Amino acid sequence: MKSTRTEPLFDRVLGLIVDIAGWGAAISGLALVLVVGGNVLLRYLFNSGSVAMQELEWHLVSPIALMGMAYGMRHGGHVRVDFLYERLGPKAQAIIDLFSALLMAVLGGALIWFSIPYVEQSIMMGEGSPDPGGLPYRFLLKAFIPVGFGLLLVQAISQALMNYRQIRVEDDAPAYNTPAAVSQSGAGD
Repeated sequence: MKSTRTEPLFDRVLGLIVDIAGWGAAISGLALVLVVGGNVLLRYLFNSGSVAMQELEWHLVSPIALMGMAYGMRHGGHVRVDFLYERLGPKAQAIIDLFSALLMAVLGGALIWFSIPYVEQSIMMGEGSPDPGGLPYRFLLKAFIPVGFGLLLVQAISQALMNYRQIRVEDDAPAYNTPAAVSQSGAGD
């Protein structure tokens, strides 16, 4: 089996979706820094503030965390216990990564399933801030829960497929070192 350095089209599409969400999380992070800085300036220089601006701070944390977690998984920013993992061979690492991705897909699917009624209820109520002068559309914030875990599910499926292909490449690789065996590379290269 000949492998290439380019990802299959399906993996590229899934990766593009997650990368776009990651950029959205990064823009939300920049917006959070600007809002917090603006709130500090208003409070200490002009002795004024806004409830809506304070609420906007934690409203911006939601897309950062929920859209950023899939991006972190895609680019290896997630936490892994490496003291054992790094000592294993590529096939064993791919098996562990496949198992982890499948568990993450189950977790993502379950959290989507359980969060949808919660978000629907918030939308039906037209939920907003209970504070006077607060932000009116709190249901938009809650809608990031299934969106974020949907992105995590998409990334988990992509990781599982990549690791499955890597396991198959390892199974098909010859046991001896020949130029043909050296030219093959796994999905992580």
